[in-house]
Amino acid sequence: MSIISDETEMDLEKCVQTYEEEEIELPADSSGGKLMYFLAPYFFEKTWIHDIIGSLSNAYASSAARVAYFALRDFYGNKIETTFSDIFSPLWMIIHYFLCFTFSFWNFIDNRKKVNIEKKVLQQLLKEVAEIDLTGDPVAWQRVASRVNHFSKEGGNHYSLFYSGEHCMRFFVREIVKPIECQTYDIRCYQEGSTVVNFWKNPPNKALTERALANYNKCVESFGKLSHTAEKDEFRDGIFEKFHNIFNTSLFYLVIIELGSFMIMMLTFIISMICCAIFNSFATSQ
Repeated sequence: MSIISDETEMDLEKCVQTYEEEEIELPADSSGGKLMYFLAPYFFEKTWIHDIIGSLSNAYASSAARVAYFALRDFYGNKIETTFSDIFSPLWMIIHYFLCFTFSFWNFIDNRKKVNIEKKVLQQLLKEVAEIDLTGDPVAWQRVASRVNHFSKEGGNHYSLFYSGEHCMRFFVREIVKPIECQTYDIRCYQEGSTVVNFWKNPPNKALTERALANYNKCVESFGKLSHTAEKDEFRDGIFEKFHNIFNTSLFYLVIIELGSFMIMMLTFIISMICCAIFNSFATSQ
């Protein structure tokens, strides 16, 4: 019995030593890591330049309704002189620029938060979850997240896929466990950067997913903890999604109203021009 216990202790010491030797690098471990996780791709990939140019273009395009209004007003002989600042009002432009830029920025944050994962990276994630000791290793999910981040960077991704171990854990519960529990089996990933595929439909991928899920289910206490954490995450995400949807819906209706106003006023202006031309032709013929 003493020999067996000694061997067990040696194995545990080896495991602990192996874990200690492995360096875990995650954005959450550094100050301002979460900010860098979201904003680094935004600035370094020059997404902000496209957002600024797009927002300015949309702000100028929004003045089309004002152009139609002042054209219609001047056509009916309004004595008030129309100036450049009337058409391109600074306040009007600033409001529309702010709305367009906020829309673009929120969409970027939302896409970054969802974690668009490649097929090979998802396979690596499931391998790590299937093989790691979720109960014996206190930083199991941090270790999984760090390994997957390294694997993703080796595959050409310049930025960390997961912000923290908890982020990785929530992703696994939300994207892997929940679809299987709900029996939808809708596990989606990207292939070759753009094509969305159902990971579950491939038999080897299905077997790998089942292995990871089996290892996950062994830890009864962690299972409850993970589900509870995922529910809290869904609550936080739900609040963000509500504000995001309200903002997008409001902006959509604003665009529809402005576009409708522009079309109505332009149609009125064109009809007025045609009617005026007809009346003038009758007047000159007489």
